[in-house]
Amino acid sequence: MCGDQSRKSYGGALAVLSLPARATRSSAPAPAGAGRLVFHDCGKGSSTATHVTFTPDENDTTHSSANVGLLVVAIHETGDLTKSAIISPFLHRFSMAQGHSASQDDRQDGSVEVPLTYPVKIEVGNDGIIGRRVSLWSQHATDPIAEGIIGYN
Repeated sequence: MCGDQSRKSYGGALAVLSLPARATRSSAPAPAGAGRLVFHDCGKGSSTATHVTFTPDENDTTHSSANVGLLVVAIHETGDLTKSAIISPFLHRFSMAQGHSASQDDRQDGSVEVPLTYPVKIEVGNDGIIGRRVSLWSQHATDPIAEGIIGYN
């Protein structure tokens, strides 16, 4: 097995977001929008997500909980990162504006949780989100600020 074996699985689906592959790389340590999206059902153990939590990268100082409300999340129809996100059709799209900063003591990482307008399936194929591309956009941007692939958490 590969990867960090010390990280506990919390269920749901996870996407690690980073600078889009087509973007020009800068010398900044963490791109704006870098972080994690976790699709979950608030601990109920279902294969359907009713919420998403965005946690910015610890080095990302551009996305306070107030600024995260200006972001839009798009789940694409495929997991193809070789095409521009602009021409990759969306399966789901939602704003982080309805989110709230988690106030529990264990959430001092800038996380923002958003209830989804409609649940999404945590499965492969059909309407499931596993294996699909996800991108993070500023509301008026022409290109995504971060993207990744959704996998099981």
